[in-house]
Amino acid sequence: MMEENKVLVFKAGQEEYGVHINQVVSIERIMEINTYPNRPAHVLGVITVRDAVIPVVDMRAALSEGTITPSDTARIVIVLVSGQEIGLVVDAATDVIDVPLDIIQHPNLIAEKDISYLRGVAKCNERLIILLDIETLLEKTTNLDELRNIKNEL
Repeated sequence: MMEENKVLVFKAGQEEYGVHINQVVSIERIMEINTYPNRPAHVLGVITVRDAVIPVVDMRAALSEGTITPSDTARIVIVLVSGQEIGLVVDAATDVIDVPLDIIQHPNLIAEKDISYLRGVAKCNERLIILLDIETLLEKTTNLDELRNIKNEL
């Protein structure tokens, strides 16, 4: 039996990205995001879901794709990273797919560009899905410690 990887596929800008399904807690419709002063650039603010205060990150900004424009398809994907729930605002959460491990290509891209958050790229039925290590991405773009401290400061 071939090993597979279940991933949630979402859109940020024109690209499709995948995060391992084990890290996904829930997918929520866009709701009011409460802003606060002196937050990191990609952090939009916080939401409250099931009595939990959750920091929200704009995935387009985190991936250098601009910023998310609110739409009917936009969603907040709540992921669990290092014991912390974090909301990711995405243009759309499209589907959950099985990605066979043997089709994941590990890019050896430009060395000076820090892309340690990239787990690989998979071509699934004519779709190119960029697989993310969401923990590393959030650590690089927003500083997970800051996100952890947000709840304590509010």
